[in-house]
Amino acid sequence: MKYLTLLTILSTALATPLQHQHHQHARENIKRAIVTKVIYVDSNGNQIQGSATETASPTTVQAISAPETSAANPVVPSGSTTESVASAVASAAGGILGDLSNFANPNQKFEDGVYDCDQVPTGQGVVAVDWISGLTGGWTTIMNENGDTSSTCQDGYYCSYACQAGMSKTQWPSEQPASGISVGGLYCKNGKLFRSNTDNDYLCQWGANNVNFVSEISKDVAICRTDYPGSENMNIPTLLEAGNTAPVSVVDSDTYFTWRGGKTSTQYYVNNAGVSIEDGCIWGTEGSGVGNWAPVVLGAGTTGGKTYLSLIPNPNNKEQPNYNIKIVGDDVNGNCKYENGQYNGAGSDGCTVTVNSGNAKFVFY
Repeated sequence: MKYLTLLTILSTALATPLQHQHHQHARENIKRAIVTKVIYVDSNGNQIQGSATETASPTTVQAISAPETSAANPVVPSGSTTESVASAVASAAGGILGDLSNFANPNQKFEDGVYDCDQVPTGQGVVAVDWISGLTGGWTTIMNENGDTSSTCQDGYYCSYACQAGMSKTQWPSEQPASGISVGGLYCKNGKLFRSNTDNDYLCQWGANNVNFVSEISKDVAICRTDYPGSENMNIPTLLEAGNTAPVSVVDSDTYFTWRGGKTSTQYYVNNAGVSIEDGCIWGTEGSGVGNWAPVVLGAGTTGGKTYLSLIPNPNNKEQPNYNIKIVGDDVNGNCKYENGQYNGAGSDGCTVTVNSGNAKFVFY
């Protein structure tokens, strides 16, 4: 099932639309094959995935759950450790909230060939996502260039990971599969993790620092970013706590990942208030109201020195959320809100604003 992408809304509003790939996802099941096939389709529903066969036999994989505010267990690399690696590991704390203060840069470079593939190396902005059924080790996507997925990070696979709110992963191979799928994350070779983008020494980087989520409501909101490049499952968590703020991950679309030459941007699925991160940042089931069935989709990206923010309808779920949301800012072109089940832009078509300068925010009220 394809889900709405930023191109749908931005192409009608911007002179330079931000493109985003259409993928078809298989629903996560507890009982599944260790290696499965992800099928990709174009905007007309035609398959674009290269051919490969499934060879693994089914097995049962148990989902792992952890409290959303618990500290992530640091991953200790096997063999000799250097002072910089030890320091980076020691800094891993804060669970999904991460170990870095907002917009404080990471300061410990990632070292190739040191960490084992079985667990994501948390810290320096990297957070573990350990509630996804069928995945182990805190990874968000485990996929090879043929589109095969695995429950464990193993040789020949790209193992994608989550960064704390406001940050984005830096790792993906510059040469993407010709079939049209996207892969991203660290590369597993001989049981060890290696950067797939050696131009960046750190696994997470901050986006623009001028956009925040702001809560004026009494319940937490699970805001779930799609894992891209990768499976595009909405399992990258941002927890907007009641009455608090959280940074939006606004990528610079002029320099971030491109798909077939097209610029890409950030996309979030926003659950009803009160849904936990573990229950909301998943690939949902029909009628569940969570994950890809969440009631609201948000888009964010910067290009040409301007920031574009969108409220996007989710065709999977047209039910009104249990909050209102609006985009406000210091110097904003456009008026965009979703209030009492109605968008003010073009009825049910969503809306987009341009942030010319200063700060902006998605306000939940």
